[in-house]
Amino acid sequence: MWRVVILKWDSLVLSIVSFMYGMMLLSFPQILGGYMVYNLIDELFDYHTIGITFMLLGFMKTLGVFLNSKKIKRISLVSLAMVWSVFSVSFLLSPPPNTIWIFSLGMALLAFGIALKEG
Repeated sequence: MWRVVILKWDSLVLSIVSFMYGMMLLSFPQILGGYMVYNLIDELFDYHTIGITFMLLGFMKTLGVFLNSKKIKRISLVSLAMVWSVFSVSFLLSPPPNTIWIFSLGMALLAFGIALKEG
C-alpha cells in the first residue's frame, strides 16, 4: 500500500485536494455567493453541483489509483483537468485581481502532467 502511495503521490494529491475543495464549497455555500471572484462560476453552476463534482471526481481518481483501473483514472483525470481549467479561466477573468486562478491553474497543470506520465 505504501508503495502505491509513494508511486502515485501526485495523483493522490490531486484527488485529495479536489475532494477537500469540493467539500468546502459544499459545506460553506457562502464562499461562492459571497466572494466577487466566484461570480462567473456561480452564474454557471450552483455551489451544490460544483462541490459534488469536485468530491466525486476526487473520489473517483483515488479509487482508480487503488484499484489500478485505467478507465476510472482516465475519466476522472480528464474531468479534473477540465474542471480546474474552467475554474482557472473564470478566476482570471473575474474582478478584482486575485491569486485563486494561479492555484486552479496549478491543479489543472498537475492533472495534465499526470495524464502525460500515465499516457
